[in-house]
Amino acid sequence: MFWDIELNPEDVEAVIQDTAKKIAEYQMETIAILTLESLKPWSFVGGELTRAALAPLMPALGHDLGLTSEKLLQVFEDRKNIEHLIQILESNVKKQETDRKQKQKEAKQKKLEKKQLDETVKKALDEAGKKNRKDESESIQ
Repeated sequence: MFWDIELNPEDVEAVIQDTAKKIAEYQMETIAILTLESLKPWSFVGGELTRAALAPLMPALGHDLGLTSEKLLQVFEDRKNIEHLIQILESNVKKQETDRKQKQKEAKQKKLEKKQLDETVKKALDEAGKKNRKDESESIQ
């Protein structure tokens, strides 16, 4: 049955990475970190209670869903796996923040360059206008 499965370290890492990707897909990293940190001390108890509540329902959910839920329960009953997921999420948040700051810096630089270009063009147009007026006034005389 579902509870007879043994997960090797690669399977555990795959479950953690898939969970992190799904959390990132919905942009829920911050709330997930807060929730996981809050519930980490209760992970084993919560896993056992969930298993007790879901065990009769798992066969009715179908083999794939039942197997997936059992893998999730086995992986996240262990606090070190929850901590590993939190670390992945935190590194993703830091990377996103760094990317956001870099984009802001680039946008600010582009805006400054555009402003300088506009000022240069305006100055050149003003000088050309002055020269044209001077040439016109000389030609009139």
